[in-house]
Amino acid sequence: MVAFGLIGTFLLTAGRGEYPNLHTILDTGMAMLSGVLALKLWSAGEQVSDDVARRLAIAFLVTGAMEMVHVLVTVEWSGPLAAIGAASAVLRPSTWPPPSHLLPLAVIGALLWRRNGRAGLATFGAATLAAAVALLIAYQHLPTYLPPGPLGVTRPALILAPLLWLIAGALAWRRAGDDQIIGALPATALVLALANSAILYSRAPADAPAMVSHLGKIAGDLTLLLFLFQMASRNLRERARAETALSDLNVELDRRVYERTAQLEAEIEARLRGQRLLEAVVENSPAVIYVKDLQGRYLMVNRRYAEIFHVDGKAMIGRSDHDIFPVEVADAFRAVDMRVAAADHALTEEEVAPHDDGPHTYVSVKSPLRDETGQAYAVFGVSTDITDRKSAEAKLRTQFERLSLLDEITRAIGQRQDNQSIFQVVVRSIEDQLPADFACLCLYDDVERELTVSAVGAKSRSLALDLAMPERARVAIDQNGLSQCVRGRLVYEPDIAEVPFPFPRRLAAGGLRSMVCAPLQVESKVFGVLIVARFQPNAFVSAECEFLRQLSEHVALAAHQAQLHAALQAAYDDLRLSQQAILQQERLKALGQMASGIAHDINNALSPVSLYADAMLETETGLSSAGRGQLEIIRRAVEDVGQTIGKMREFYRLREAQLETEPVQLGELVGQVLELTRARWNDMAIQRGVVIKVETDLAPDLPPVLGVASEIREALVNLVFNAIDAMPEGGILKMSVAEARAEAGRAVRIEVTDNGVGMDAEARRRCLEPFFTTKGERGTGLGLAMVYGVAQRHGADLDIRSAPGEGTTICMTFAEANEPRLATDAPPLAPRRRLRLLLVDDDPVLLKALGDALENDGHLVTSANDGAAGIEAFEASQAGEGFDAVVTDLGMPYVDGRRVAAAIKGLSAATPVILLTGWGQGLLADDEIPPHIDLVLSKPPKLRELRAALARFTT
Repeated sequence: MVAFGLIGTFLLTAGRGEYPNLHTILDTGMAMLSGVLALKLWSAGEQVSDDVARRLAIAFLVTGAMEMVHVLVTVEWSGPLAAIGAASAVLRPSTWPPPSHLLPLAVIGALLWRRNGRAGLATFGAATLAAAVALLIAYQHLPTYLPPGPLGVTRPALILAPLLWLIAGALAWRRAGDDQIIGALPATALVLALANSAILYSRAPADAPAMVSHLGKIAGDLTLLLFLFQMASRNLRERARAETALSDLNVELDRRVYERTAQLEAEIEARLRGQRLLEAVVENSPAVIYVKDLQGRYLMVNRRYAEIFHVDGKAMIGRSDHDIFPVEVADAFRAVDMRVAAADHALTEEEVAPHDDGPHTYVSVKSPLRDETGQAYAVFGVSTDITDRKSAEAKLRTQFERLSLLDEITRAIGQRQDNQSIFQVVVRSIEDQLPADFACLCLYDDVERELTVSAVGAKSRSLALDLAMPERARVAIDQNGLSQCVRGRLVYEPDIAEVPFPFPRRLAAGGLRSMVCAPLQVESKVFGVLIVARFQPNAFVSAECEFLRQLSEHVALAAHQAQLHAALQAAYDDLRLSQQAILQQERLKALGQMASGIAHDINNALSPVSLYADAMLETETGLSSAGRGQLEIIRRAVEDVGQTIGKMREFYRLREAQLETEPVQLGELVGQVLELTRARWNDMAIQRGVVIKVETDLAPDLPPVLGVASEIREALVNLVFNAIDAMPEGGILKMSVAEARAEAGRAVRIEVTDNGVGMDAEARRRCLEPFFTTKGERGTGLGLAMVYGVAQRHGADLDIRSAPGEGTTICMTFAEANEPRLATDAPPLAPRRRLRLLLVDDDPVLLKALGDALENDGHLVTSANDGAAGIEAFEASQAGEGFDAVVTDLGMPYVDGRRVAAAIKGLSAATPVILLTGWGQGLLADDEIPPHIDLVLSKPPKLRELRAALARFTT
């Protein structure tokens, strides 16, 4: 190195001369040194199986070949070789830079190259040759010399060469401990970096900087060659010392071998037993066990492998995955094996292998097998089938997601107290998170046998319109899934296009193909159906169906809870109102306890009035029209009083109202009400010195309404009395009847208006509450409450408009009757023959009136004024013609109607017994009809009812 340094210094200080001969000699020397280094490196690599040394040998070989090309085009040839000289003008400028760059690039590549073996060396050689060709082509187009630029550089095309050598030296420095040859590269790289830096200032091929660069390259090559010789010499010395030590050890080993032979035989036998045991474990293991070499060829497979993949275990030796598996599966196995071989520890991977019943998932534990030098030569693997576990994990994960969604929906609906918002939360959550293409919730009417759409998801509304299933739409129950669902079963139709029923076909018309219907059921009663559908057939799995079933149970429970909450709130409100009226309730309770006796006495007193009024209307043909009208009013008033008395028990015994409705003309009721209340608004008002003017506005040709005339008349009477009380100084009372608008069909509105004191906002808000009154001690607070009850029972709308000082208008709107009006002039049903009748009652006035009425009909009547006399009269008649029927009272002293009926049935079981009593309605309502009674009639009696009863039992 010192000699080369002195020569280079001399050349640089001697001036810028030309040294063509020296140039040729140095180029030839560099080419020969590159070849020698290639041979030496290859030999060293072969001896120690060092792929780095082999790659460096390829790098120097290709570089030496390129340097030899540079020498050939530099020398001037003649004769047959003159063609080379002809090409020198083209090749000479571009043959020096390529090897200057190729060698450091190849050295860097040799240090970084990861692929070992012969294939890796071949690939590296091809890459090096490709780089050489690319450099030759590139430097054909790059300028060779340029005017001095920054720092005086005249050959900028070579500026990368020293930088590449510095990079190569750094890489070699970092890997110096991995390999002996790599340890020599840092010094070589430094010398070559300096040599390639000198030529940057050359202005001619053979000037002094160029010669200094050539000398530096030779010095760098000699540095590496010297290191190789030293390494070989060092290895020889170490080998000689090792052989001497080995000779000494052989004697000792011979002795130890003999001593150890016996022990080894025993150990070998034990190991053979262990190996046979290991082979038995491997062969009988339920896991797949195998060994592959680095080329992917099988070295061993166990019996489980052969059974699963239907191969011969021995025949698999030497074969690869590509021989039995599809390409994509084999490539995946090979990629995992390569990662394991490159790793220094075992790896656990999931792999998928094809089976007869489809793909199976395996968890594979693979480890590299290494030889004595630490090089991996094979891959050992144990693969366990986890398909069932993966399937269970997937089901568990899906179930957990469904449970989380169910919990989320449950918490959302738990925060709501009304069913409509609960239903909306449910269908929207199903749309977004299940998900579903269509979701709706319908309420079930078990009487009409139809569903009513209550809630439709936000994303399903446009499709719901196409399916004619918007909210409040009605869906009939067909004979397939819906009928099963409303019986409490979850229904899943995987392909509704194949179901020949109306509802599935309706969904299929909108493009839906699969459907799930889940019942909303509480206490074995289905009150709704949750319908979820998707566009694809077979789109629901069992887990989703189970989720919808559980969700429907939660929704049903939440809806039931909301109903209970509403009922509890209503009960609380009722309790609060009841607490405010507790004193009135106590008074009414006492009144109710007296109601039965009072009702009986009043009915007995009214009975003659009713009977004689009916008889006079039928028999007295000479009555004036005014007189006949007054008798009609008397009869109607008696009937209303009788019905009112029948309701007296309602004060203390609550029961559901049973309406026997008929078509009613509200215009006719107005005239009747005014006649009934005339005394209040005319006579009594004039007596107080005030004038109340009554006006009516009755529209013509109004349709009848369906109701109970007596109840509506009683409600109107209460409204008239309230209006009169609201006008203590007199005023105008107006009653009007007109047609009103209704959502479906026609309706009739009746209004009662006064211009009295009116009500403030608080009174108007509470006026319908029971026992609330603004009249002080004069009022009971039951008038408007009774009116509200009549409106509720008739399905009528009640509207109250009032303001202080402006009067009050109360309006009731009734729907038109859908059934034809019954003829009122039909003759009453009566017996076809003359009857012998026995009348038993302790009231002589009633007995006389009833006997006269029946005798007017042509019957033979025998009267008895108590129960004992009635029984005696019946016994006496048995010797003769007897009686065709017996009419008896219930409440009589000593012998009541029950004993009379029992005695008569004992004497003649075929004789009908009709019970005529003031408690008749109570008996019918309580289902307490005494034995031996064929029919119960209420007092006051009506001739048409009595005639119908006699005709029923005697014809």
